[in-house]
Amino acid sequence: MSEHPEVIGPDSVEGHKMTKFFNKISGQPASYVNKTDYVFGKTLGAGSFGVVRQARRISTGENVAVKILLKKALKGNCVQIEMLYDELSILQKLHHPNIVDFKAWFESKDKFYIATQLATGGELFDRILARGKFTEVDAVRIIVQLLQGIKYIHSKDIVHRDLKPENVLYIDKSDDSPLVIADFGIAKQLKSGDDLIFKAAGSLGYVAPEVLTVNGHGKPCDIWSLGVITYTLLCGYSPFIAESVEGFLDECTSGKYPVKFHRPYWDTISDEAKEFILRALILEPSKRPTASELLEDPWIATKCALQNDLLPDLRQGFDARKKFREAVEIVKLNNRINKLRSLYCSEGESETDIEENSTKTFMESLTDSLNDLKLRADKSSQNPKLSDEEKKELKSTLTQNAFAQIVRAATKNKEKILNYNEEDNTD
Repeated sequence: MSEHPEVIGPDSVEGHKMTKFFNKISGQPASYVNKTDYVFGKTLGAGSFGVVRQARRISTGENVAVKILLKKALKGNCVQIEMLYDELSILQKLHHPNIVDFKAWFESKDKFYIATQLATGGELFDRILARGKFTEVDAVRIIVQLLQGIKYIHSKDIVHRDLKPENVLYIDKSDDSPLVIADFGIAKQLKSGDDLIFKAAGSLGYVAPEVLTVNGHGKPCDIWSLGVITYTLLCGYSPFIAESVEGFLDECTSGKYPVKFHRPYWDTISDEAKEFILRALILEPSKRPTASELLEDPWIATKCALQNDLLPDLRQGFDARKKFREAVEIVKLNNRINKLRSLYCSEGESETDIEENSTKTFMESLTDSLNDLKLRADKSSQNPKLSDEEKKELKSTLTQNAFAQIVRAATKNKEKILNYNEEDNTD
């Protein structure tokens, strides 16, 4: 949208006058001339509205990341266009070692191009798992950088609203590489420090509870997200498992604290770290500490002299989280199967009629088998003659059998399950 010349990226370069002339004739925006200053390389990522590509800026020799958005995909979506200009406006105001650096933006008739600092060191958790050792001292170094970045953007009255591990990147692959907070796609500029936003946005699992209510949210929502990141950083799994807003809000409010520190995963973690997390995850936003206050927290200030290696537990936690997600998918599939069962029972059919249906018979057999497996698992846990190891092995076997039952059900009824749309068949 060339009516915004005040935020156009690189200044016009001498020698481009002819190019600009041809662009004008062809209907290209004035800023399109800046595209000739970039040599584009590999694609780094893709989304609903475009791609991110690595590029080299010829005039400076600098490698950058360029987000390329298709105007056609944004056309008619006023919200997305507004978010784009919000992101551009915000990025140009931010210059901090722990915030991804804005370089330039320009456009063609068909696309927007946003050039930012290229971070090649990888995402936060990927780098941690690649390390040989990870201690609370390492965790503190990471959290300090995030807090410094949050403190800076909050000083500009900007709320990120989507802080999560995927948006925390290492600049390079060196051991002492700095971290930067990236992706300001849903960030908001506040009119004042205490201003509130009333439109929900963020990633479930990291988003603060007040974001999902009608009361409005502001800077404290980023502190909550930092608390969740810290929790996950120290144990390898997320504190929240709900897949719905209602479930998440219930998780936050059902106990004395919003999160629990499960054994044995948290046995070697210091009390100072746990207190830090609980401070960041205070339910009442107005009582949540600021980034500046958390930088003075005892856990941060003492640099946590503990040197316990957390990496084995982190790996186990990430593996458990992966298995948990797979288990959730299995449960969802089983629920879908049960939903299909109920649909076979149309008005006027008797139970006898349904039992004659082969699919129904198989599904009932599946349910009976699963109930039997659960009963056996419960009994095994109460059998005093079995050792803990034998109980664990038996439970594992029963779980595998249950999994096999569901897979067989899904395989036999694959077409019906895949073609079934829950949204079209709600009660």
